[in-house]
Amino acid sequence: MVTVNLHAFGEFVRKHRPALEVRAAKLCTGSPVDSTELVGETLERALSVFERLQDQDTTAVTQWLDGAMSRCFARMGGQLPDSRSAAPDLQQTFDLLRARFREVYGQPAFGKSASATTAWRM
Repeated sequence: MVTVNLHAFGEFVRKHRPALEVRAAKLCTGSPVDSTELVGETLERALSVFERLQDQDTTAVTQWLDGAMSRCFARMGGQLPDSRSAAPDLQQTFDLLRARFREVYGQPAFGKSASATTAWRM
């Protein structure tokens, strides 16, 4: 059985809870998930791996907490925003390429026959 230094974990909670509450409030807006419960679930997961987390730098801990919160949110019935919608449309990107590059990128993959060969120099 692993024992956790509760004083150290209390300090950990005091340090990270405000940012977790802000993120939970944003995630839970318009969702059936309660933000307070989400923060509690996230901190409960952090407690189970606290020995590993306390040796990490702040950036690594924040990334771990964000990932844990996202997983808890999804498990509690929340719908995570689709990050792919912010990505540029493939056709828009293709259209932005210079004509010479569009010709090359439009060719079939290696090993497949192409209907026309491209002969140009850069």
